[in-house]
Amino acid sequence: MPNEITTSTADDLSYAAAIFNQAIIDALYELAVVLPLVRQESIADFASKAMDFPKTPKLAAASLAEGVDASYTPFVTTKSTITVGEVGIVLTPTDVLSVSDIVSNDYYTSEAAKAVANKLTTDICALYAGFSQTAGATGVNLTEQNILDAITLLHASSVPGPYRAVLHPQQWNDFAGAIGATINPVGYTGMSSRAESNEYGAAPDGGLGRFYGVDWVITAAVPTANAGADRAGMIVSPSRALGLVEKWASRTELERDASLRATEIVVTANYGVGEIDDLSGVGIITDA
Repeated sequence: MPNEITTSTADDLSYAAAIFNQAIIDALYELAVVLPLVRQESIADFASKAMDFPKTPKLAAASLAEGVDASYTPFVTTKSTITVGEVGIVLTPTDVLSVSDIVSNDYYTSEAAKAVANKLTTDICALYAGFSQTAGATGVNLTEQNILDAITLLHASSVPGPYRAVLHPQQWNDFAGAIGATINPVGYTGMSSRAESNEYGAAPDGGLGRFYGVDWVITAAVPTANAGADRAGMIVSPSRALGLVEKWASRTELERDASLRATEIVVTANYGVGEIDDLSGVGIITDA
């Protein structure tokens, strides 16, 4: 196996490189801030690899004339199906490394679990591409008006709230810079500038708080669009727009490879993500 973790590939974690665990700088993974944007379901106890989300039709009542038999209205349901699949990562620290570095297998396990969680965040953010409705424009910075347009599209489709949304950090930067430029929602409230900037500034935990009644988060996992020219955030009704179906969440297993003198650390998850209702989400496409 050419990719096991040996004392050469992980030598920076040896005693010679650092005496204290506190000296280790963790890798940068995205915060798991997008889970509130999706409807989460489990099929762990069902003999299936997929879950259906039946959708009822929108019925229309009509005026009736006295003495005239009313015609029957068909009730035709549709459904969205989300199928689960496995994702995972395997690390293989050798025995020599295990007795030579300053971290245990628990540390490698934790880093592998972060990678699996990062994959889920990326998969959810990529779902913007399924929405037929978008706000913003390619090559143009995000503005307050784009936000209002996205909210209006959901309102116009009678999509129930509450709404949640995710932006790329660059989109937030453009949005924050535009606040008060035209619509002035926070420009003349009588609050101090510091209070206003703290209220709508990007928090290090990925949260932006509530703006126009929508709960906002930011993550660098928001993908590019239009050949990298734009970023693609989204605003959704979390109970309707997107779904996360899990067979099992992050699972860790250790397996001994005696002939290699190493331990395999296997972290897997079995899930699927997908769009449930197209009108319940809006992509936010703006300049990258």
